[in-house]
Amino acid sequence: MAGLVPPGTPIAVVAPSHAYDPDRFEAGLHIARARGHDLRPLPGLLQPHRYFSAPAPHRLAQLVEALSDDQYGAVWIARGGSGLTQLVEWLPYDRLPRRPIIGFSDVVTLLMALTSRVGSPGIHGPVVHSLPLTDEASLDHLFDLLEGRPMAPLEGHMWVDGEASGPLVGGNLCMLAATAGTQFQLDARGAILVLEEVAEAPYRIERSLQQLRSAGILDEVAGVAVGTFLDCEPPPEATWDLREVLLDYLGPLEVPVVGALPIGHGPANRAFPWGVSATLAGGRLSWGDQGRLGPATPSREVS
Repeated sequence: MAGLVPPGTPIAVVAPSHAYDPDRFEAGLHIARARGHDLRPLPGLLQPHRYFSAPAPHRLAQLVEALSDDQYGAVWIARGGSGLTQLVEWLPYDRLPRRPIIGFSDVVTLLMALTSRVGSPGIHGPVVHSLPLTDEASLDHLFDLLEGRPMAPLEGHMWVDGEASGPLVGGNLCMLAATAGTQFQLDARGAILVLEEVAEAPYRIERSLQQLRSAGILDEVAGVAVGTFLDCEPPPEATWDLREVLLDYLGPLEVPVVGALPIGHGPANRAFPWGVSATLAGGRLSWGDQGRLGPATPSREVS
């Protein structure tokens, strides 16, 4: 089976979001290169501006170059955080080729925009900066996905019984909430919606879930795949847990919900291909031919 990003494919590395630690970034490049991948950071990536890697015009210009230059076969994002919501409305979508994009966290904004408007294959997986903190099983899974090898289903726990199939979309809860009400709002109707988060208090998680519900993003989803919510637990004296908060919003949907999946900001961060047909059943998330990505569920236009 042909892979999405076979070893040796020239991969542009850009930093359209937060500034990164140079040593960790170099360690991430080394990990990918040791697996046979040809990562090529664009020159002058790190020109720190506040918390961003560089001022917005520089980040945008480099992102457009990485997405459009014919020498590259894929684009790997250096680090997430924030910043892509500033840039996605300025991308020249009508001039961009289909090209695999790898990243997660803030990169969900870019995955939503490019998969829906260009049909680019999206890979929700570790950014370069997080590769040194990613466990070996997740690294193996990532490179199996990129290179087209079979992989086992992701194992979680059945929170709401049932079985569902549909395109696999979603990612970071805050980013999905941040794009709600914009032209990039996710349309998850008929899809399996992935949710994960990091370092958010339960009341902020609840606020983001309410934003998804109020915006209609939860309407008609086929199922929900809940990843890790790292450092999001209630205080020790609480008589409730985060699962209760999540099920207050996901339970009434009356669709299958699988929780505790290894997707998110922790060391266990299994990559998944955006928009492929997937199945939730028996506490597992699985998908079909990972070597053949089609267009994702389109974003819903909001006027």
